[in-house]
Amino acid sequence: MTDPSEPPPPRRKLPPWGMAEDLLGEGGSLAPRVDEPGAIHRFVDSLAPPAAEADVVQHLETWVTFRIAAETYALPVTAVLEILRVEGITRVPHAPPSVRGITNMRGRVLPVMDLRARLGLGEATIVTASRIMVVASLARSIGLLVDSVEQVARLDRLRFQAPPRDVMTEESTYIVGVYQLDDRPMFLLDVDRVLHTHGDVRS
Repeated sequence: MTDPSEPPPPRRKLPPWGMAEDLLGEGGSLAPRVDEPGAIHRFVDSLAPPAAEADVVQHLETWVTFRIAAETYALPVTAVLEILRVEGITRVPHAPPSVRGITNMRGRVLPVMDLRARLGLGEATIVTASRIMVVASLARSIGLLVDSVEQVARLDRLRFQAPPRDVMTEESTYIVGVYQLDDRPMFLLDVDRVLHTHGDVRS
């Protein structure tokens, strides 16, 4: 029972809005609303999604990867028309050194270039895994004989690296970039540059 002789407690004046837990401190007393240093920035940061969920900037492109010798190469899928098994290649007299010959592609004559020879790695030995990649270059269809075709991969152009200057020559300008795929370097090729590189070599 309240003693009428005691003065009444002072009246508290609350702000016109706010949550009760924000307005009252321990024991129900009024809590002063003072921003701590850095509190606003911490609050803004708390609204951002975790780093793993944040949007990752990418520029994905589709490339076809293939093997020559012990190295992996790739061409943009827009340059590759189809991939053929090697059914037979007929030599053609007086053809350019890196041209392996011609083959029949559904009744059409398709010239086939030995990409190993074009890159100065010696003439390719045709095995079960060998493939002919039919590519488009300057409105022409040309077959590229490669050791094997691996996969169609989505590559992030923002991760393309410039080829090392110390290994680049006038004959290797067909390499337009290097990409790390599955912890191994892959050489990105420009098909038109490959077909117009000087210095055909047949070992």
